[in-house]
Amino acid sequence: MRDRRRPTEDAVLIFQPKSGAIASSPARRRRSEVSKVALSAEKTHTVPKEFGDLLARAPVSARAKSELKASMEAAGRFYHTTAHLAQLWRRHRRYAAVEGFDVPAIEMLIACAIAYHDSIYDMTRRDNEDRSADFWLAACAQINLSMADKLWVAETIRATKDHLGYHPTVDVEHPDRADVWALKERARVWVLDLDLSPLGDLEANFDHNTACLRREAEKIPDPDWRQGQRKFLSHLLAAPRIFRTPVLFGLYEAPARRNIERLLARLDR
Repeated sequence: MRDRRRPTEDAVLIFQPKSGAIASSPARRRRSEVSKVALSAEKTHTVPKEFGDLLARAPVSARAKSELKASMEAAGRFYHTTAHLAQLWRRHRRYAAVEGFDVPAIEMLIACAIAYHDSIYDMTRRDNEDRSADFWLAACAQINLSMADKLWVAETIRATKDHLGYHPTVDVEHPDRADVWALKERARVWVLDLDLSPLGDLEANFDHNTACLRREAEKIPDPDWRQGQRKFLSHLLAAPRIFRTPVLFGLYEAPARRNIERLLARLDR
């Protein structure tokens, strides 16, 4: 199943180039334009409407939602922003029914995991996922949600530390959709796949995301940044599949691999 509208619609959430300005430019000019967009990111913090819809699905207090929004809009964020969360939620809403994830109770848990998975972010630290999970557990402490569901969200957030390192105990491709426990297992992989889906964006958007990530890591010396990127991207390329849910595999696997190979070649120059 291929949604031919995907690249154009998703592009709006991240990057809006002037007609053909980037796609038809030489590589050097394209990198220059991408850098300009990244530099202007702090001046264009518009909260996408999909972020509001996402927050509406999370059963936390108004204060907790306000604190989350403030954290996502903190200075120094250029990729891990409300726009990133909105994009993931938009993709979830578009494709969830195909995989059976449009069940209200499951969709609520997915919304919470998406909303809080980057709630704490510091490029110089290695415990962002644990701290984000704790941020979620504090936000949901007083709400009417089972402890099992609260912990499901927390563990899903922690799993984003190594997206491909989480190994579900169910068949993701041929699920028993009547089994609620199996549905939750698959839903965790779905969230991990969604978080990786920007890897399969249009080239210009992928390059823009890379520039924004570099800005978030501006305190990290360039050689260390390049080494870290090579390690992460090579790990993804070595995997049999980057995306394990069928619909997202069909949409993003091939373009993600092309983008990764292109970036690795650039890093080696």
